[in-house]
Amino acid sequence: MLPIFLSQKKFQTAVSKQAAEACEHILNEMGAELHDDLIQKLSVFRLYLDRLERATYSPQETERILLNMRTDFESVTMAVRRISGRLLQMRMEDDSFQTGIEVLCQNMAHERAGNVHFEYSGAPQPIPELSQTYLYRIVQELIHNAFKHSAAWHIWVRMKWSPHVLTLEIEDDGTGFNKPAEFITLLRKKNNTLKMRSQAIGAIITFDQGQQGLIAKVKYSF
Repeated sequence: MLPIFLSQKKFQTAVSKQAAEACEHILNEMGAELHDDLIQKLSVFRLYLDRLERATYSPQETERILLNMRTDFESVTMAVRRISGRLLQMRMEDDSFQTGIEVLCQNMAHERAGNVHFEYSGAPQPIPELSQTYLYRIVQELIHNAFKHSAAWHIWVRMKWSPHVLTLEIEDDGTGFNKPAEFITLLRKKNNTLKMRSQAIGAIITFDQGQQGLIAKVKYSF
């Protein structure tokens, strides 16, 4: 959070620093994902081709290699879909915000072969388009982080509507962090895209330890 009283130059410097940190965070995340999920898997195909050349004498070995290639190709396809899904919103033009979040949960569960449970309460209310976009991205990143970093198998996304307030909770059963309290403290201090997007629309994001994993809560007033 930026201090209230800052000179214009210091304010611009602080904003630029936070924006640069957020951009760097996004680039590092996407770069790591491209390397882990695509480049490494694609490099394996060169090895498959070499093995196929040597296995021409054995139909059984050739069939086994082709089966492995097919499995890895499907894995690469899923990785491309997952990365493109993070770059592009998976919302239909006529979908409501609530429907968009529900579809996001379904798609990310399918991509990760995990379980994302969507729940809602209260009557949906209209919120500005920019706020919808940022809240969508926040939920998307929290689900992604739970699968990738917390080794979660189940994730619960809860949407709670009340007059002029929307509360989003994302909770996981992950066990990927040996010291969850230290990780939560780090999240609270870090200027990442979650905090930047929250601040941009006046939302408040908090992190706490859940029953098994991490629980993130986003409170947005409108």
